[in-house]
Amino acid sequence: MANFSFKYGDGHMDFSFPDEDILKVIEPAHIEVPEGTEIEKITEAIENPIGTPKLEEMIKPEDTVCILVPDMTRQWGRPAEILSVLVPKLEAIGVKDENMLIVSAVGTHKFQTPEEHALIVGKDIYDRVKVVDHNCDENLMYVGTSFRGNEIWVNKTVMGYDKKIIVGSTVFHFLAGFGGSRKYVLPGIAGRATIMNNHSQYFAEGGVGSGQNPLVAPGRYEDNPVSIEMFQAAGFVGIDFNITGVIGPDKKINFCYAGDMHLSHAAAVEKCRLFDGAIVDEPADMVIACGMGYPKDINLYQTAAKPMNNSVGVLKKDPNAVMIVVSECREGVGSSDTDRMLHDFDNAYDREVYTRANYTIGLNVAYFLTQYAEDFHVILVSSLDDSLFKKTKIHTAKDVDEAIALAKKLSGNEHPKTYIMPYAANTCASVKH
Repeated sequence: MANFSFKYGDGHMDFSFPDEDILKVIEPAHIEVPEGTEIEKITEAIENPIGTPKLEEMIKPEDTVCILVPDMTRQWGRPAEILSVLVPKLEAIGVKDENMLIVSAVGTHKFQTPEEHALIVGKDIYDRVKVVDHNCDENLMYVGTSFRGNEIWVNKTVMGYDKKIIVGSTVFHFLAGFGGSRKYVLPGIAGRATIMNNHSQYFAEGGVGSGQNPLVAPGRYEDNPVSIEMFQAAGFVGIDFNITGVIGPDKKINFCYAGDMHLSHAAAVEKCRLFDGAIVDEPADMVIACGMGYPKDINLYQTAAKPMNNSVGVLKKDPNAVMIVVSECREGVGSSDTDRMLHDFDNAYDREVYTRANYTIGLNVAYFLTQYAEDFHVILVSSLDDSLFKKTKIHTAKDVDEAIALAKKLSGNEHPKTYIMPYAANTCASVKH
């Protein structure tokens, strides 16, 4: 038997699984990581930008500077560490703290508490520089129309600053192919209608029943229309400097890139693909995927968007295939629209009809979450109440051992060939073509 300890909330959930039934333990690739501390890597990136002048060559002491950072759902990307280098650098140039503004690019996510702001940016920076949340429903400014006719509305306050800098991290993303960089503009500081229009490209153009747009998927980047429009929106806003990290299995910044948004993002994407893009030889009967603990497993919305989407690519296209997802979800569902979809609809057709007609990201997440459970067996190990899923085909279990026993019963397979994914919130797996 092989023993595993999955991160779960602030703790762990342990289980054992027969060695002979494990196809592979899918982990981040063991690639060579540069020596040095996180601070040294961040400093190196900022001092040697890709495709732009150095900060001291582009920013004047009298400039106002707006810094876009993630919200708590991306706090794992270590923005506080990046800011601990960036803000003193701006101060050394002569920019005053009162001429800086940090905006948490929450998109349509919830507003945050002062305590959460302090966690995101670091207590020292929080005490010196003003931090606010973006509001997708107020204080918006039109900046242009995208190639597909989407009106791009963004935070008016951000647009009033002389220089705009993005601080974040790059990881696989179910809509944009990869997160980070331009996503801090759209959806990060965009208006609600702009965001929903952009994200609605998840669906194929063939109408109800045609399913997902094949260009919109984790790891699909260069020709992904969602990402292309995000870059265009960021161009309208005028991002002057981008800083993005690539997080390793140790939950620290292993690589860091800065400078031109396109070039620094492309460099991070390349490392992401090497680090977290896993290719396997054959699909499995079952996958056991980990949400990687708090804050990555903060809610059901993030669980569906990350570990579920990152692991579905290695499952057999078989109604008796099984996906077990281990994710605490301490803050519940995470989206009122996702919650409503779970409660108000009891079949896949009606869910798709409603989501296409009334698109929101929360509805989209609920759609594919429940659709997965229509296509194969889904078992969720979490703190969520079982009653939440009574109108869906999603199964629940109190721990991984119970989930494995249920999986064998549902599939009729006592020895399912299985992939174990301890890093499923980051690592995106697919079968070799």
